[in-house]
Amino acid sequence: MDPVQIPLRRLTPAPARITWQPAGALLALLAATILRCIPLEANRFHPDEALYAYFARLIASGHDPLLANVVVDKPPLAFYLTALSLWTIGPNELAARLPELFAGLVSVALLYALGRQLYGANVGHLAAWLLALSPFGILFSITAFVDPLLTAGVLWALWAASRGRWRTLALAMAITFGFKQTALLFLPLAVAVALLVPPIPASPREAARRLAKVLPPLLVALAASALIVFGWDALRHSAIGFWSQGYADNFPGRLVRANEVVPRALAWVNLLHYFTGSTSLNLLFVLCLPLLLLSNRQTPSRMGLADLLLAGFLLLYLAAYWLLAFNVWDRYLLPIVPLWMLLLAHVLLFVAYALSRALYALSRRVYRLARGVAGLDLGFRKTLTLGLPLVLGLLLAPSALQAAHSGYPIGGDHGAYDGIDGAARFINSLPQGSVLYDHWLSWEWNFYLYGGPVYVAWFPSPDSLATDLRAFGATSPRYLAVPTWEGDGEVRAAAAMAGYTFVPLYTAYRRDGQPTIIVYSLTKTPPAAGSTAPPAALPIRADSAGLRRGNQ
Repeated sequence: MDPVQIPLRRLTPAPARITWQPAGALLALLAATILRCIPLEANRFHPDEALYAYFARLIASGHDPLLANVVVDKPPLAFYLTALSLWTIGPNELAARLPELFAGLVSVALLYALGRQLYGANVGHLAAWLLALSPFGILFSITAFVDPLLTAGVLWALWAASRGRWRTLALAMAITFGFKQTALLFLPLAVAVALLVPPIPASPREAARRLAKVLPPLLVALAASALIVFGWDALRHSAIGFWSQGYADNFPGRLVRANEVVPRALAWVNLLHYFTGSTSLNLLFVLCLPLLLLSNRQTPSRMGLADLLLAGFLLLYLAAYWLLAFNVWDRYLLPIVPLWMLLLAHVLLFVAYALSRALYALSRRVYRLARGVAGLDLGFRKTLTLGLPLVLGLLLAPSALQAAHSGYPIGGDHGAYDGIDGAARFINSLPQGSVLYDHWLSWEWNFYLYGGPVYVAWFPSPDSLATDLRAFGATSPRYLAVPTWEGDGEVRAAAAMAGYTFVPLYTAYRRDGQPTIIVYSLTKTPPAAGSTAPPAALPIRADSAGLRRGNQ
């Protein structure tokens, strides 16, 4: 029997002939850990990471445990989990990212377990390696985004569904909803996977009986989760709830326009490339997946139904994000990366076994020895089964290593905010009661300057800066931090109209030596033209590793 196909009449998988896959999965988990730890502290926070970490700091510090004074667009479980990490380890980037790192590693193990349950150990083993080496998996596991937690929760729910553990499924979906409301998109998939648990229902009546067992605990758990989450939201007494804010921030409310169809398709396809980082492997998947789905029609099987289910879900998911005017953000694709890897692993085994059959036919023609051919065919099969993970490892190692060195434009920040931690240390060394004007870096300063001596005053426009300087500029030292990728001409002109000049005090530098953030002192312009001005403070230069003060 072809090992790619399992007939519907088979209620339990056949005993595995080899038992090396669990050890291989452990090696994949070890590789995933190493690849994710290399860049773990290399990058500063992306603005959204800084925002979520700031929420966690508010909770961990006890200053705003319900997040009543900030605008939140997601359920709070991820923020409380990060707050626990900050409270335990300390208020730093590493602590804020540890829950997502753990979720990324757990996702590798869960994908192996899910693949083993739906397809067998070989597919689960390959899928675990594919996710361990995926640039998407590597670069999102080292961020403070909520999406790695969502992905792990979805995989947990799908694994529980594939094992027929309805209570565990219900618990997993309830917790995943507590991370992010997007979990509801995966609810139909989890219910459908539950229908694939042997014995597969052979009639609508049997399917209804199965659903009668699955849905009650699932709905009760989701209702309890919603009650807790919306109860928390009500206790906040916020002007706008998380659900309304999330809807306003993320749901486009329209289809794409005609002139957006092709550019959006190209943008999403470009992001899909980073699932593996290998053009050849991606092309093989796209070309051979239809062949696998067609071959499944010849011999109906549980694996064939799983292929059709996953492929259909991925198609609908991608079509929705393409044809609805959602922002083209890479993080939206993270929850489907493991599902993609499951199908890719099955496609690779399908191709490998097809090659095995071709070699079998060739050897039979050449040698004409039936007994010898049978042994030779077994050798082909074993070689392909054992060698395929090694070939994949060699093929994907370059892209995985490039991702481990932040070489792809996905996930968090990759250098734009280098040096902001040093700039924050300098700003926190300024006199108590100083004012830092800000227009560009509010979310970042909320985290990096949290609890510091400087008051951060956000200004919406250059005119508002000039107005504030005229009214309060003389009451305390005034500073301004300007990212180098933003133009400050209008701000300089407005400050000059209010009688202030920019004096550079500190420059943060990117890893390639380019400046990123400049901190200025806003100094009162001398009243008379030609009068002797006091000597300007020497600029202080720093790189992303720390401070270097001039002439000291």
